[in-house]
Amino acid sequence: MAGTREFIKISSIDPVVDYLSDAISTALAQDKKVLWLVPGGSSIKIAAEVSKRLAGSSLKNLYVSLTDERYGDVGHADSNWLQLVQAGFNLPEANLRPVLIGQDFDKTVEEYGKEVDKDMQAADFRIGFFGIGPDGHTAGILPGSPAVSDKGLTSGYDAGVFKRITITGNAIDRLDEAVVYAVGEDKWPVIDQLDTDLSVNQQPAQMLKAVPRLIIFNDHKSSQL
Repeated sequence: MAGTREFIKISSIDPVVDYLSDAISTALAQDKKVLWLVPGGSSIKIAAEVSKRLAGSSLKNLYVSLTDERYGDVGHADSNWLQLVQAGFNLPEANLRPVLIGQDFDKTVEEYGKEVDKDMQAADFRIGFFGIGPDGHTAGILPGSPAVSDKGLTSGYDAGVFKRITITGNAIDRLDEAVVYAVGEDKWPVIDQLDTDLSVNQQPAQMLKAVPRLIIFNDHKSSQL
């Protein structure tokens, strides 16, 4: 069943940083265990700014992992985790779960799934931060890819340029809240299509509509459903 959906039009990243910082810090102040899933790409700068805002809070109950990663050696140049760290993402005392662990591809996907499942079960509040691509992908779930139909919490497949490791729709279904950052005219059609019902195979971002609370920060429109 779809939850509430709100589109918020923005002209800077500040409202996104404010929202995520407040949501996470409020839950932590209530002594809740919080799982925060973080993306790469254009959202990295926002995640880094949020980490700076959280620096004054007690973070022992915060668990952080990625929505998706590009497989390779730990610390390889195209790693989402490395790019987050390079952007200033730093959460002392938090429980950090980088996806890459120096294991082969299949083992890495398996261990990532175990960590996501364990943290999902332990958390009192599960919030995912996502981007959406012009092709309608979210996390590492590309249209028509094996990750669309994978029944596990995580999936890994060869996407051409990279081997991708990603959470799946089953993991998204277990979130309490999803926050999306999607700006640029090339993404406006996808944003409008979230108000329609397309197959997740065609547009994986449709999976986000199953989350109880979905906030889409964008530069195109504001509305609430």
